[in-house]
Amino acid sequence: MRRVLLLALLAACGDRPSPVPPRNPRRIVSLLPAFTEILVRLGAADRLVACTEYCRPGRDLPRVPWQGADAAESILRAKPDLVLRQSRRGREDALKIALERAGVPVLAVPTETVEDVRRALVALGDAVGGDGGALRRRFDDDLAAARALAAGRPAPTVLFVFGRDAGAVANIQAAGSGSFLDELITLAGGRNVLAGRADAYASVDLEMVLRLAPEVIVDNMPPEQTAEEVLRAWSRLESVPAVRDRRVHAVLDPDLLIPGPRLPEAVRRLAEMLHGRP
Repeated sequence: MRRVLLLALLAACGDRPSPVPPRNPRRIVSLLPAFTEILVRLGAADRLVACTEYCRPGRDLPRVPWQGADAAESILRAKPDLVLRQSRRGREDALKIALERAGVPVLAVPTETVEDVRRALVALGDAVGGDGGALRRRFDDDLAAARALAAGRPAPTVLFVFGRDAGAVANIQAAGSGSFLDELITLAGGRNVLAGRADAYASVDLEMVLRLAPEVIVDNMPPEQTAEEVLRAWSRLESVPAVRDRRVHAVLDPDLLIPGPRLPEAVRRLAEMLHGRP
């Protein structure tokens, strides 16, 4: 019955103008881990009333889906006065439309590039009355320091794996050209071994790994595996330079790869994987 009433409400609202966010929102729902991290950095975490299961708000909060048929109903139950949502470039966002028709303001911000993240720091700061400019300056300083670790060093070829079968080097998903992870590789002083491929997130088989012969492999390991198991899985490909030279690295903190305020730390950690500690 609740669902029927919700759909009736949305239909009745028609195409009215998007609601304007309040100057000082007190009940915020975050639908992206990066936005939750930014709110924490801005000192506005106490205004969060719900977030996704992937977020780390630092305290117990109701969890809501970030997409799907039940998402709008779940979010509306939290009675937000602002919802933070990742922008869908060039695509219609049915959830954003549904929430706005129900009278809930939605701030949709892209986070697909480093520049997007820089803008998001300021945009969210402005939205909640925090000092996003100071947060961005600190971000820029930390990023410059991280990039300096690779200055003047040779750029190794890198295969960045963000998904594969647990316990086996199979069904590999890796960062291609134009992806956020591709940008991280460049910032850390590496060369993406999949540069030039049309797809930003590529499927890679074992034959391709052997042919591309990456000098470094970074594996965002499956959550149920240990770093030792990651190295053991790759050890079978002894002819690959990264394996032969013991330059396979497991990402122990998957949350580090969230495109948010910790991005400079991700670049620093990746630079250390590619070039060693200073």
